[in-house]
Amino acid sequence: MDGQQFLDRVRENERTALERLGSDKALLAATGADLDTDTVLGVLAATELFHADAFRRWSEETDDERVADAFRTAAETAGDHADRLDADLDAVPDDSGLETGVGGQDDDVTRAGAGLVGAALVLDRVLLQAVNFFVNEADERRADLIREVRTGANDRRDAGLALLDVVCASDGEWNRAATAAEDAIAAAYDDYVDRLEEMGIDPKPVC
Repeated sequence: MDGQQFLDRVRENERTALERLGSDKALLAATGADLDTDTVLGVLAATELFHADAFRRWSEETDDERVADAFRTAAETAGDHADRLDADLDAVPDDSGLETGVGGQDDDVTRAGAGLVGAALVLDRVLLQAVNFFVNEADERRADLIREVRTGANDRRDAGLALLDVVCASDGEWNRAATAAEDAIAAAYDDYVDRLEEMGIDPKPVC
């Protein structure tokens, strides 16, 4: 397996989850239907702050300097996103971040798969809806900010794929990484479903 095959497998196996995480219900679930500027930005900022802390911790726990460098860079990117999103808030909401399946992974292979690739695929879908939200609000400045955060998340995904090319020495390790990425997406989707159902909203698309 290589990086492209890995990405194709994860996207195919989690296609339904990723499609629904990118639906117009994504922000309803993320914000508890509190669709205002500060709540949307606050949820995204909290998410990236959580990622920055996780990636920084992982960079300190690995014995492989290549892995440490990748996670340090990811931590810096996520931290910068959190700072920029926080700086654009008019008031700081008391919100937790999105569930992206990051946490519980305990080795370099699964951390790269779940944290750098799986979580980035989740973020890509939700951030698309955040861009649409601000476009609909005629707030092009904030829409551009979210576009930049989305680009950074996709860069993190690509860095994760490059890292897996380095650390996966066998098909077994590639498979473990892919399973970790799929589990991360599944965790995000399960949380999305639970949040919508608590609000009495059907998580399935209306056909």
